[in-house]
Amino acid sequence: MSFLDRFRRGKSVEPIRDVAALTAPFAAPALQLRLGDRPCKSHVGGLPALPETVQWPTRNGTRLGFLARLSLQEVHAALRVPWLPGSGALLFFYDLDKQPWGFDPKDRGGWAVLHVEDLNAPAVATDTDEKGSALPVPFRFVEFSVVQSIPGCDREQITALALSEPEFEELERITAAPFNGAPRHQLAGFPSPVQGDEMELEAQLVSHGLYCGNNSGYLDPRAEALRPGATDWRLLLQFDSDDDLGLMWGDAGMLYFWVREPAALAGDFSDAWLVLQCC
Repeated sequence: MSFLDRFRRGKSVEPIRDVAALTAPFAAPALQLRLGDRPCKSHVGGLPALPETVQWPTRNGTRLGFLARLSLQEVHAALRVPWLPGSGALLFFYDLDKQPWGFDPKDRGGWAVLHVEDLNAPAVATDTDEKGSALPVPFRFVEFSVVQSIPGCDREQITALALSEPEFEELERITAAPFNGAPRHQLAGFPSPVQGDEMELEAQLVSHGLYCGNNSGYLDPRAEALRPGATDWRLLLQFDSDDDLGLMWGDAGMLYFWVREPAALAGDFSDAWLVLQCC
């Protein structure tokens, strides 16, 4: 029975607490990626401008789709992310055709994150490849704006609050508000989960060879020793489905790129893990 149903029937209900105040101590700053036209070094789509010594990531002999190039200079100018390198750029690639979910160790290689040198000038806008063919992700410049991300309802900080149904609805409103109806493209902070909110643990287990498409990986005898390592994982990039870009992950889902903090600090993104969630 909904809150309104109880109200209409005249039954007493507990007053709604100030959810914003209750959750504010747990909020973590993050960067929203807003697509625009102002020239800069960060962009989605187009071409990655790979250094001559760096090969385009492939899977089974086929190039992965290029998603985004994020200038770390521009990232840190908007928000200092202490676990990211101070310079260079991050390039994100994904198998746009197969769209691996990331719950199977065999999905490794279905995405890639490269740390390369930054551009010296704003990126060159293009929607065609070297042969003049249309690229799968249209080029758009990226601007960053700081938002406050709030832990999801499955995380212990929030479950400890014992929110009522109307308070959960208010939490959902507060979480969505910073994006103002735009796709939830985000760097760092807490994710906006479509399904379960244990992606750090999933990344930890699957990257160590445990299958998590069902509960077998979580119940595996090796899982207990691996669990503490889940705290090392950080949300690197949340890439939402986006009608303007013509991108749909599963059924209106999201891509979540995760990386271990020690590796990121060292500029090593070779073991970054991806999770796809959808409705």
